[in-house]
Amino acid sequence: MKIRKIVFWTSLIFSILLFAQGIYTLKSFEPEGMRFYSEEMQYNAENTPITKVEYIPKATTINRSFNMLVLGLDDEELRSDVIALINFNPAKKKINILSIARDTRVKTNGKYGKINALISKGGEELVISEVEKITGLKIDYYVTLNFKGFREIVDVMGGVEIDVPIDMKYDDPVQNLHIHLNKGKQILDGEKAEQFVRYRKGNRKGEGYEDGDLGRIEAQQLFFKEFIKQKFKAKYILKAGSIFSILNENMKTNIKISDIDFFVRQFNNMKIDEINTFTLPGKSIYKNGIWYYIYNEKKTNEIIENNFN
Repeated sequence: MKIRKIVFWTSLIFSILLFAQGIYTLKSFEPEGMRFYSEEMQYNAENTPITKVEYIPKATTINRSFNMLVLGLDDEELRSDVIALINFNPAKKKINILSIARDTRVKTNGKYGKINALISKGGEELVISEVEKITGLKIDYYVTLNFKGFREIVDVMGGVEIDVPIDMKYDDPVQNLHIHLNKGKQILDGEKAEQFVRYRKGNRKGEGYEDGDLGRIEAQQLFFKEFIKQKFKAKYILKAGSIFSILNENMKTNIKISDIDFFVRQFNNMKIDEINTFTLPGKSIYKNGIWYYIYNEKKTNEIIENNFN
């Protein structure tokens, strides 16, 4: 029962943070302590993390923060429609989430492009590198999930009640993305939840969020908070097996089962109202026929220094 509960809560927490994250395989716990990744992260030719580990006794208080990058991939798995940096401080029992606009402009190999396209060019390693440059923070973990897994988890959990702020209508046959949601409070199943978190604009001029991608980020953060509030209940422990199976098939991560033992114990004392959300500050510009989001370095540094420590 202990293992099922740990797997469930961990799977649920990570699925929320990225709109569904978790772990790959279920292994035995190591009772003498837990492992966590050191601040030295390297990658081999297959982009698989090679990380030094160290043992920390269970009673030890960890005084540093941990950073996890979470990525939500589109159906083609060529772009990351959701990019969020999760910062957890065990001593302060605090979680901070920094959402990064998918159109954020970055420069790699001397060329400008959008951060959401990096996953297809250099995998998680390249995205991690750019996020570290933007924030000045070292990324300890990453979790990548496709929307198939997101849809299935929302369905398994019985949907999420959301007050949709506006009518959402959009059709893009190229991406096979079709959004048809009416304004008002309703329970969103997996398919409709995906529509809600991916909506930005309509097919007609003037339809959609006034601030484009920032409006979509606010919607994603609203979904995240409602998911926590509605699904952090004991009755969902019975869903542990199904959630784990979904995550195992649709997720990629460098998180180990021994790390999870530690984090689950820390999350047990977390309060929902101690989760703070931020958006990478900046503005949108139109250049050479392409919309980019240019982040503000000074304001970004202020957010990081004041909250992510």
